[in-house]
Amino acid sequence: MSIPDIRPSSQATLVLYAARIDQQLSQSNGTLPDPTQPFSPPIWSVWVNGLWLMSLCIGLTCALLATLLQQWARRYLRVAYPQLSPHKRARIRAFYSEGVEKLHVPWAVELLPALLHTSLFLFFAGLGVFLFSIHRTLFNIIMSWIGLCGFVYVYLTFLPIFYKDSPYSSPLSVFASFCVTGIRYRFVRFLDRYPRLDSLIFRRYRNYGARSGHPENFFSHSMSKTAENFALKMGPDIDYRAFTWTFDSLDEDNELEKFFEGVPGLCKSRALPNVKPEFIQKNEKKLSTVLIGLMNRTLASNLVSEVVKRRRIIICTKAVDVTSLLGPWWILRRVLLGEWHKFLECIEFARFVQSLDTAHKVTAFYAQCVAAVAISNIRERDESWYQLARGQLKVSKSFLQFYVAHGDSIPLVNAIFIIRRIIQTFSGSAERHRNDILDASSKTLESVCKFDIRNTAPKLQHEFCGLWNQLVEVAQKNEHAHVKFAATATLKNIRKLYLALHDGTGIYQNAFSAATDEHDPILDHADTYPKCSDPSHEPSRPVPDLELENPPTEAAGAPATPVSAMAGLPPAVEPGPPSARHYYPPSSSPPFPVPYLGPHSLSYPSPDSPPIISMPEPQLPLSPHDDGNIAVAIGVP
Repeated sequence: MSIPDIRPSSQATLVLYAARIDQQLSQSNGTLPDPTQPFSPPIWSVWVNGLWLMSLCIGLTCALLATLLQQWARRYLRVAYPQLSPHKRARIRAFYSEGVEKLHVPWAVELLPALLHTSLFLFFAGLGVFLFSIHRTLFNIIMSWIGLCGFVYVYLTFLPIFYKDSPYSSPLSVFASFCVTGIRYRFVRFLDRYPRLDSLIFRRYRNYGARSGHPENFFSHSMSKTAENFALKMGPDIDYRAFTWTFDSLDEDNELEKFFEGVPGLCKSRALPNVKPEFIQKNEKKLSTVLIGLMNRTLASNLVSEVVKRRRIIICTKAVDVTSLLGPWWILRRVLLGEWHKFLECIEFARFVQSLDTAHKVTAFYAQCVAAVAISNIRERDESWYQLARGQLKVSKSFLQFYVAHGDSIPLVNAIFIIRRIIQTFSGSAERHRNDILDASSKTLESVCKFDIRNTAPKLQHEFCGLWNQLVEVAQKNEHAHVKFAATATLKNIRKLYLALHDGTGIYQNAFSAATDEHDPILDHADTYPKCSDPSHEPSRPVPDLELENPPTEAAGAPATPVSAMAGLPPAVEPGPPSARHYYPPSSSPPFPVPYLGPHSLSYPSPDSPPIISMPEPQLPLSPHDDGNIAVAIGVP
């Protein structure tokens, strides 16, 4: 500090008196100041001391105000949130909250940094005056840095006025906004008074406003309100970017689960009508990859509970249903032939695949296999199950309720239905799809045939025997090798039902039994399987013939596409020689080219486009008491 520069110095006074005594003794003619004259300090000294002392006082005031604000905040938290009942606590909180707003506590908070900045500016000003009187070079250096800092400060003060999304501001930004608003108001009033100038000058302002999108918000008395209005009037691109940022920041499965749980609602939002093309489709690869990874980790982990697995399966199903991130061909093969077999226990997924609108025959067959497994495995006969069964079997609810009361009759109806679909689909399929159809059929029959056929309605048992006889006939006498093979494989998969139904009757041959090993070569011969000759099992009505279709014509010279070339199908079983995986009669070669299932990548292809063969849906009577022949569709009387 330079306090000595603004008051008389005792040492200087003594020196002056000594000089006058010396002058008188030497009788010199020099002129010395009169020490009795009042002291007058230099102007620069007064400014320096004044600025620095004011800076010190304001700084100490800031310290006091900061302490008080901290104390007020602690008191507010203590008194506004008492340990009382909820309604009393809400009343007290509202009481103190109104006091905070009424007494302008936010203004006091904003005042603190403003005072601190003012104190700093006063110190810099006093420092400049002090250095100017001491050393000019030092003054120029220090003031250059202070001037640069001042320019940046002014720039940050006005920045949020012109750039509404600017995070930079200063305590003087609000004051600057008021000033700019006043200038704008006067300018507009001036143009209103002179319309001709308005047409020449204000047109440029209007054009600028049109380019910026919000001319009325270029200036405003409330920066926060202006920023809100500006953001709300922007296009939806900023929302899509926010979704992308949010998705990229997620790295925990729980977070990803919540994100995909909200995707259906997002796609149905009226606020963002173009969310599918602008967000979902543009990030389709990223979203699908993360969704597949989430489900792979969930289904493969033993640490994830069954409740969480089911919840995530439902979330995945709904997300795929709305966004089509995973195509029907992909997800159905993954469920039937891959690692997502847990989906078969979810009624929501079964109803989703049932609602798929696909013209591809094999894809539609996969959807029916999923529905068949779900109908068989899900024991809770709620409304969703009835809707699924009605959609699959094309029957009325009363029909289902009638047979639900008859033991395992519904599983048998379901099995008869899917057996007919297997033969129909396989007979009319292209060679490149037959291997997968057999795998899917085998897995489906393995699940749907787990019931006690003896605990079913007798009419259904008779229809099963009629269907068995038809399969034996096709397996032994059909002219197409691949159809004979499919019928033989189907007989092998359902033989235990036939054995259980005829156990103790002595009707069937002893070539095989329930204890015969799955890999026994005898099961690969069509001649091994006898027809049911029990007169009591004769159906009351003729059983309709199996629907056999002609396979599509392959392009000349075009070989069958091996499954290993279709990137993406994980092997349903361990890779191995074809003979170790399928049931070929040992006396003959496979009736169609069998591709080798080797290692595959994660993405499934879309099905090729073979000639589409019509696949009529079965039609059943609306009631089990109708006179119509139920067997027209699935062999049920």
